[in-house]
Parts: sequence; structure tokens; C-alpha cells
Amino acid sequence: MAMKFVSSPEYQIERAGFENVKFTESSPGYLTWQNAVKFAEERGAVLQSAREGLALRIEANGQDNANDYQATRTAVAYVKVDGKWYAAFDDVANPEQNIILARSQEGYNAHKSNNNWLLPKTDKHVAGILDRAEKAGRIVEVKESPLELSTRPVHPNGSSAFGQNKVVQAFTGDIAESYANFLHRKGYKNSFVYTLTPKSLEQLGVTNDDAEVRAVGLGGNVVIIYLNANNRFSNDGRARGVVHVDRE
Repeated sequence: MAMKFVSSPEYQIERAGFENVKFTESSPGYLTWQNAVKFAEERGAVLQSAREGLALRIEANGQDNANDYQATRTAVAYVKVDGKWYAAFDDVANPEQNIILARSQEGYNAHKSNNNWLLPKTDKHVAGILDRAEKAGRIVEVKESPLELSTRPVHPNGSSAFGQNKVVQAFTGDIAESYANFLHRKGYKNSFVYTLTPKSLEQLGVTNDDAEVRAVGLGGNVVIIYLNANNRFSNDGRARGVVHVDRE
């Protein structure tokens, strides 16, 4: 399997589950989240998800900035329920439903000025995140950060602590074990997953009635072993668009 050039400036990857996904070229520089969204829009695409970005990284072998830090459309809503803290992951590709695609400028302004982006749970985009994440099994309790997880395949079926971790699976979907194998083959024994913590969420002022919204970023180069579910929209990374095409 590999990344193949389709036509300027598009790529496809030879990986099951991605037959209908075309990727644009990478942004030439690092972009804050609202500009990453615009980069994809200008190419008739939507910003990549965490799952899509990791899949391309696995196949690209470093081509076209794939190993650099990546901005994604995968959103995280941190909420408090019955005294416990949870992270809900969502990367719906519909630009009207995805909070990053629809409101990244608002998120940028909030994080730039206030260091938080608190929205009520009744906000239509937050409610959508929570509903889709619950149905997809992508809501996980957060207790501590970072999580240090082994990429080494140790179980009889070849799975690893990283690939089997519930937070990682909510973060990356079905690409978790493949990414563990990718890192292990490159000599990385462990990977680190960063989320907000109960302490940091308390400090941000999150209550039972609202959510702190963050963006997922994929660590690059010297921190390629990092998965970050705590990015402010004022942070930056490489942008890449994706187009989902009908299968023939």
C-alpha cells in the first residue's frame, strides 16, 4: 500500500476504507485553524479528519509534509456529567454540522482572547457533537494527561496498548492499531495522548451546563508520537483537504 498521485494536486491512498477519499496537497506553511479550514475550502474540499490524516501519513512515507504537525476537522467537546469529565470526539464532514468547519473563526477569536471557548450544551453544534459521539461510541472519560501507551504488539492478535486504548480509538477510529504499527516500525516504543484534564477543565470554568470545545492535532516530526486533543483554534499546523467521492 502507498500514496499515489492522481492528478494535480490530488492524491489517493491504497488502503481499505479510503477508496472514496481524495486528498489535496499540503498547505505550504503552518496555518491556524480558521485558515486551515479556508485552505481546504478554496480547493473544493473539507479539512482532513484525524483518521484521514493518520491514514495518509502511514502511506505517504514522509511525502508532501505528511509527517509535519497536522490540523484536522476532528472536534472535541469536553463536558462534565455527574461529577465526571468526558471528551466527545466528532469529525462529521458536513460543513454545516461540523463545528470546526462552520465556526472556526469564532473559536479562534475565543481562544485568542479568553483562552477558552465555552458553549452551552444546548448549542446546536455542541449538541450535534454529543449526539453523534454517543452513537459512535466516541465519548470517553478523561482523568489524566498525557497517556503514555506502548506501540508494541503484545497480544495474541497482534494488538498493542496504544491501539486498544479507548481514548485513542475515540480519537482515531479504526486506524488506531495501524498507526501503532507505523510508529513501532519507526522505532517509537511509546506514544503520548494529550487531553484536557479535570483540573484544567475546572480552571477553564466548565460547568455541568456547558462544554469547552477544542480541535485535534496530529503531532509531527520530533513529536510525531503525540496525539493532541487539546488544541486551541489559535494553534497551527499543516492543512490538507479531502474530497469524498462516490464509488464507481
